[in-house]
Amino acid sequence: MTAIPTTYNEKDKTWSGAKSSSIFNYDTSVGRIIFNTMKNWPKIVVQINDVDGVSVTNSQAITWAIRIAQYLKKRGLNNTDVIGIAAKNTTYLMPLGIACLMNATPFHAISPMLEEETIKYVFGITKPMLIFCDGHDYEKIHSATRGWNPEIYTLIDPIEGVPKIETLLDPTTTEMFYQPEPLKTGGDQTVAILCSSGTTGLPKAVCISNSILVQDSLLINSESVIYTSSSLDWITGLWAFAINTVFGCTRIITNKPFSPEYFVQLVKKYKITTAMVPPRHLSALVSCPDATTEALASLRMLSYGGGLATLATLQRVQEICKTTMLSSGYGMTEVGSITANIGITNNNAAGRLLPGIKIRIVNDDGKRLSYNQVGEIYVHTGKPWNGYYGNPVETRRMQDFEGWYHTGDLGYFDDQNFLYIVDRKKEILKYQSLHYWPTEIETVIAELPQVQDVCVVGIYDERQGDAAGALVVKRQGCEISAKEIIDHVAKRLTGLEKQLHSGVRFTDKLPANVNGKTLRQAAREVFASQNGTSK
Repeated sequence: MTAIPTTYNEKDKTWSGAKSSSIFNYDTSVGRIIFNTMKNWPKIVVQINDVDGVSVTNSQAITWAIRIAQYLKKRGLNNTDVIGIAAKNTTYLMPLGIACLMNATPFHAISPMLEEETIKYVFGITKPMLIFCDGHDYEKIHSATRGWNPEIYTLIDPIEGVPKIETLLDPTTTEMFYQPEPLKTGGDQTVAILCSSGTTGLPKAVCISNSILVQDSLLINSESVIYTSSSLDWITGLWAFAINTVFGCTRIITNKPFSPEYFVQLVKKYKITTAMVPPRHLSALVSCPDATTEALASLRMLSYGGGLATLATLQRVQEICKTTMLSSGYGMTEVGSITANIGITNNNAAGRLLPGIKIRIVNDDGKRLSYNQVGEIYVHTGKPWNGYYGNPVETRRMQDFEGWYHTGDLGYFDDQNFLYIVDRKKEILKYQSLHYWPTEIETVIAELPQVQDVCVVGIYDERQGDAAGALVVKRQGCEISAKEIIDHVAKRLTGLEKQLHSGVRFTDKLPANVNGKTLRQAAREVFASQNGTSK
């Protein structure tokens, strides 16, 4: 971890990463950078779609992107407008995203898996007059946006009478002279809008600036082959899109659902070198007979984030992928990447701070804390943030006037300057007037090698409060009883409030969103729906 230095200033009780720097001018648009990359290396294959087998070179991708960008400009769209996207990873999604960046018109990407009412709400925030979606979601998108009747294009599965993106890809007489639009307000200009996770209410529209997408990476080059299942609507999908197009590597895409067998097949077929997956996919992978050292030999870097990965899972991954560097990180849609953690020695840590990042740990009274003291994590990036689109009140709640993001996450630093995440501040539970954090109990249960996944929930009792219960997924081929788990927690955690008073219940899988993040409220409902404690 010496490659990721983090220092502590005792005087102002602030932890800092290294000084940040970039090879790019701060006010250069991501669209311009991608344009130059693709023009300079036209023959590189930038994308392969495993579903339809279509390979796209830089030359083809930038040609399509230029034609779409010219259409956007012809429509009069600029940095004050918003383009809506609700689509999975398919062939034309990447050039569409590039076109928006080159025209300096922000895109608002949402998950096509959202129900109609949520789509109506989130697109109602930005009211895009032009939306691109997959054909099978057209009726839902059309119905959700009747309030302002935007023009809708399909990316796949065309519908008769509905315009499709292919109509924007015809050659133009001026495409060879095209130049990307400059940023009207510089590097802090909003270029993308994503939905917040919605864990504390309805989703908010998070503005992502140009400077967040301009990232230097010494671990990715034009010969890298990358994969992540996320699309543009999720921060990891947006980062993958930026890495793919800025650095000119090859990205493998698919709109098929994840399975460990399919992941192994993709790695073998395309010699994938870098993959980003949620922890639950790692857990499934190590139980898959197809996941052998030979099958995954091409992997050089395997990143995971957004949840807990057990030490047993990580050790098994490292046994299989002997030459692969395992890494994890902590980040937020609003802030970007905050920490990185290399290897599995400190597997419970979020890692050390990335360049340009500062953190303070603050208690409820606003007092700054020191080592090994749990408080809310405040983050400072040194860069302006454009906030939640059209929501200045929530913007100010997230970021104070000094530029510190109040993350809502609880954590602490150890003596080696590793950051640890304890839990969400609003997910603190109370039993007999004593506070506890579900994640702390989950970490202990995850020590058991028979456990693949776990989610701890609070089952409310009006006399006692939130009694902890564990919803557990057993590792394939392993057996463990509820009593063994309860006894292990009792041995490791002494506090009365941290015991599994609601017991343990087993399930085949934990409820999760489309990007693999465990949904704690849904897990509580699954737990409560079962009668009695599973044995």
